[in-house]
Amino acid sequence: MRSDAPSNTTDKKVKQLSDKWITHRVQTKLPQNVIRAFGQPNMYVALWFRQGKPVLGQAWNDSGVMQCAFGCDEKVFKGKDVGNGTIQLLMYEGNHVTNNFYYEWVSLSEWKSAPKDNSTRELVLCGSLSPIFWKEKCVLGGFDTTTETAVFAECDNFLKVNDASTLGKMLLLFRNTGGGPPGCLCVQCADSSSRTSKLLIVNDWGDFCVGSQWPTDKPIMRALNRPLNTPRGPQDHFVSLWYHHGKPCMGRAWNNVGKIDASFVDSGREFTGEIVGSLQMLVEIPATAAGFEYCWLPYEQASRYIDKDFAPVHMSHVAPCVVQMGPYEILGSVNLKQERAEAAFDGRVITLDGPKIQKLKVLCRKDRDDTLAI
Repeated sequence: MRSDAPSNTTDKKVKQLSDKWITHRVQTKLPQNVIRAFGQPNMYVALWFRQGKPVLGQAWNDSGVMQCAFGCDEKVFKGKDVGNGTIQLLMYEGNHVTNNFYYEWVSLSEWKSAPKDNSTRELVLCGSLSPIFWKEKCVLGGFDTTTETAVFAECDNFLKVNDASTLGKMLLLFRNTGGGPPGCLCVQCADSSSRTSKLLIVNDWGDFCVGSQWPTDKPIMRALNRPLNTPRGPQDHFVSLWYHHGKPCMGRAWNNVGKIDASFVDSGREFTGEIVGSLQMLVEIPATAAGFEYCWLPYEQASRYIDKDFAPVHMSHVAPCVVQMGPYEILGSVNLKQERAEAAFDGRVITLDGPKIQKLKVLCRKDRDDTLAI
């Protein structure tokens, strides 16, 4: 549904580019196609009205359901403490062709220094507020364009920033009407005359739910690019990510008779089936659209990535890893800091440490020479 959230729709052109805010309850499964903070797979743009006043904050997926936090009136509001437990999420379905724009994050300093006649970027506004991302603190909040003040909820701390130098490095959210985004794979952008010169340099984690239809519109990253030799015979395992009590867990997803199923390990216990709820799967981006290439490297090589042109695909030192269980292969995870690999199959958790993980294959990204930052 489309909300009544205020926006900067003051003329016919902008009205056609209105934002779509959907109402969603806290502690329910996160929907697909919610706008994220730049480079953050688990931080989503959220809106809440407190006594009729818009407040911008962040939502995230934890243990398969949505949580949220907002900073307002010198306080932090979380979860069901937010009104009646209902907030709004910024959605984007389709692409720049069907919507006539795409969302992009641009630094506040770049926005302020841009020519005033730049008609391709339009600031996303709810009243006088715009979503703002503080990269250094890794927190999403709201920027008041009238007072030039940003407000955030960082854990249990209320943060207010009005220092121009600090604000200048933060990212604001814009609608861009000037063609397609970096890495766009639509038919229009496939035409060399309109293709963007920039390549995507962030991993594309798609939002999904266990039990939903297996995606057919996006290629999902397959372990070792082939079926694995599992106790049940050859089986495709796909790279997936799940958050449990704030902790990122890498695991496997698979196509279970046309539906998504998944398995993750945390603290020596397997989580699988409906208990997983919302999760993310890694979308495989063609080399022509990305500024990098994915590859599977032995742990002994992948763990020594400093000053190299490759690095493990990881969240908080946890990376996808194919774990050996005797003659069998299971997609699981490896903790690069603890040197421990884990996976689960049919309720059995496999844990390998130290020397036993050196030959295991870890998913890495190898940078391309023609990469351009976005």
